[in-house]
Amino acid sequence: MELLELQLGGLLMVFSRMAGLFVFAPVLASVSVPMKVRALLCCGISLIVWLGMPPHLQLLAVPDVITAAYLIFTESTLGIIIGFIAMLPVVAVQLGSAVFGQQMGFGLAAVYNPALETESDVLGELMLYLAIGVFLAFGGLEHTFLAVANSFAAIPPGGFSLSQAPLTLVQGILSAGFALALRIAIPVLVLLLIETLASSLISKTMPQLNVMSLGFANKIILGMIALMGSLVAVHEILGLHLQEVWRGLLAWLATPVAAAVVNAPGTLL
Repeated sequence: MELLELQLGGLLMVFSRMAGLFVFAPVLASVSVPMKVRALLCCGISLIVWLGMPPHLQLLAVPDVITAAYLIFTESTLGIIIGFIAMLPVVAVQLGSAVFGQQMGFGLAAVYNPALETESDVLGELMLYLAIGVFLAFGGLEHTFLAVANSFAAIPPGGFSLSQAPLTLVQGILSAGFALALRIAIPVLVLLLIETLASSLISKTMPQLNVMSLGFANKIILGMIALMGSLVAVHEILGLHLQEVWRGLLAWLATPVAAAVVNAPGTLL
């Protein structure tokens, strides 16, 4: 009976860490995926990861309910951090599309995004699903699950503390995400700037021509041309960005924990 309690404690920590992914990670956090499917997927992968762990990591003694609640919170936080890092490149693409979408006039027609439970324009939705497609094509889901599975080698069940949160890594990925959004938006913004300058020049030289009635349609046409011409480049830079994100995340997870982690609440056997 005591062995069963130790096994359940270890399995609960694995499940808590894996469940954190389903808060922010792309596809996994989408409300389009039924809750029962996400729960079953989380339970199944958690059981597989727990069975593949060394025997001494499968056991964890949880002395009381307060300690169990604290460990569940910290383990879930680690999973949330990994899922949040995985989500940042996808959100960066949507941010870049929101910038030039406003300039093209698509911001006037906002639609509800069930994936992020927010409102965005049609062009932002298109770029969001394009980013998710690239994320899946580059093995984003596999890398996300592998990141959690590999994290148990450096951070054993019940061994994570909030002081270990990778704030520097998140800050670097956020900065790179803003740069990625800017690189995605620049081709369209430059072409729209040229169109605006040309329209201003025409309106000054030929006042009888109603440029305002043609400018709105011209912005959409030129913006879509620039976007279609830059899709290959968007695919390449997003793929490189995803590789850098996973490289940084796995490098952080490959760092062994300090001795202080062993003294965290709960007894690691």
